[in-house]
Amino acid sequence: MRPPRILFLAPQPFYQLRGMCLAQKNCLEFLAAMGLAVDLLTFPYGEDVSLPRVRILRLPRVPFIRGVPIGPSWRKAALAFPMMLRAAWLCARHRYPVVHACEESAFSAALLKRLFRFKLVYDMDDVLSRRLERSGFFRSRAVLRVVRACEAWMLRSADVVLTNSAETTRFAEALAPRAAVLRYDHLPPAPPAEPLGETLSRRLRAELRAEGLRIILYAGNLEPYQGIGLLLESLPRVLARAPEACCVIVGGEPEQIAAYARKAAALGVAGRVRWLGKRPFQEAFRFMSMADAVVSPLVEEKAVPMKIYSYLASGAPIVATALRSHRELLDASNARLVPPAPEALADALAGTLNCRRPRRRAGLSTVSGPDTFSSAYARLLNAEAASTPATTASRQSLEAAPR
Repeated sequence: MRPPRILFLAPQPFYQLRGMCLAQKNCLEFLAAMGLAVDLLTFPYGEDVSLPRVRILRLPRVPFIRGVPIGPSWRKAALAFPMMLRAAWLCARHRYPVVHACEESAFSAALLKRLFRFKLVYDMDDVLSRRLERSGFFRSRAVLRVVRACEAWMLRSADVVLTNSAETTRFAEALAPRAAVLRYDHLPPAPPAEPLGETLSRRLRAELRAEGLRIILYAGNLEPYQGIGLLLESLPRVLARAPEACCVIVGGEPEQIAAYARKAAALGVAGRVRWLGKRPFQEAFRFMSMADAVVSPLVEEKAVPMKIYSYLASGAPIVATALRSHRELLDASNARLVPPAPEALADALAGTLNCRRPRRRAGLSTVSGPDTFSSAYARLLNAEAASTPATTASRQSLEAAPR
């Protein structure tokens, strides 16, 4: 018997090594494990990855658009209408019982829901109106009022809203009283790190040219809001207090790395910074697991940084700025939280390196309640397809899925 097939809208260049794509990949794997077949509609850029039960459908390339950067952009906005048209054609052809829409694609899905009567899952990575306002993408108050009104309508149209923070949960519950609002670990943490072993640890340190040094590691993109400038500005003070320190930075585009490398040279710390560029997740996680400290110097409020799940799973001591985005998962029991200032960050990093306490226990407690991801999907499919003969088999397979 054919499994239920759903449509998954990912308005990103899937797959690239960035937080949202990692979260979507984990979500797709979980949906497949539940016994669902998935049509993934995404941008024309990114790597083709092999995922069980997932068919990747890409938009055609648009002239003069060669890629889509992280965050709001006109290039991303230009692809929104072609994505809605393709989604409408797919819905007309396949009559999906459920459409899973990530971020702003939920607006198009809410429009199409009126025509095709599917159940809508809004995967809410952030409060879109606040993101657009914080980024400066829209500065007009009138435009932002329209955005907020559209966002409220989009939330009211959803049957299930998936959130990943207290902020998004409160926002969704206030505006979508009829929807099932489910907060869950948006990016499931990597398995707790096993000891690397002395041989592998020595090999990794040799690769980093960090034998005998204490490693501070950052992993993620190098967009300005991540605070890499702040991290570099803290390093002279770190090195004064912990001369054996070495900063390893995983991620970033070549032009970003070049710009920050110039800044490191101007600060006189270039010899103690290692730029690894983008690495596969499992490789980056090995570096996290061997680090003496991992750092998230975020300087702007955003959604919960996806890297924090991996940091927690690695067991390495964590230093982060005391922003609300971090406090969703971090507190004094599992991290050093400091103001986003070079002196405060430097003192916390040096103090962590100089404190030879045992490594923190890896992992974190889940925030998902009894209304779990899989049971929410099961209810949607059961409600949508209750009258079809395939419903019983679909319901049984979903109810047997891991909770």
